Amino acid sequence: MKLSSRLSAIDSFICAPYDVIWDCCCDHGLLGMALLKRAAAKQINFVDIVPTLMDELEHTLTRFSDQQAACQWQVLCQDVATIELQPSAKQLIIIAGVGGELLLRLVQKMVANCPEKLREQLSFIVCPVHHTYTLRQGLQALGLGLIKEQLVQENNRFYEVVQLSFTSNTALSVTGNQLWDNAEQMHELYLQQLVAHYTRMLNRDRTYFQHVLDDYQKISLD
Repeated sequence: MKLSSRLSAIDSFICAPYDVIWDCCCDHGLLGMALLKRAAAKQINFVDIVPTLMDELEHTLTRFSDQQAACQWQVLCQDVATIELQPSAKQLIIIAGVGGELLLRLVQKMVANCPEKLREQLSFIVCPVHHTYTLRQGLQALGLGLIKEQLVQENNRFYEVVQLSFTSNTALSVTGNQLWDNAEQMHELYLQQLVAHYTRMLNRDRTYFQHVLDDYQKISLD
């Protein structure tokens, strides 16, 4: 099955070889199966907390296991925050399709359970459905640096795809320094959408959201 624009963007970020890739909140596992097909890692782990989805995915993977012999795979039905990272392995954790606040809590728990030495081998690709500003603030606080970021439009919605690691020397911006392209009309539309949203949010907490709004209004796409 053809990948969506969002999943295709995530797939395109994965160029370096990995020992283990964790496809978290994987839903139907389409991204992980594409990674299996091109042997993007020695092992692909599919993780989601919904039993019916995981049972269906395991059945699908078993049916096509002969075609996926280039690397190993495992289906895990559990809370993403509780995954056990492999020691001394270069690992990529992909989390997409959930809100930014939940995504941040998952990453915080993973990092808290991760030995300091293993963090050098660890990288993330995140793609939240909303609350990207809050997520970026939290990822900054964890000490993660930017590798790459891209804006994707799919089904009239916008998604930020962000790749990070603890070894990157590029600071992660709360608004996405490398995200914006003034030659792309959708970038202007997304920025207008963000400004309109945070203008409405001033009624909830003017002090906090005025700061967020100011940050987005500093972005120039002229």
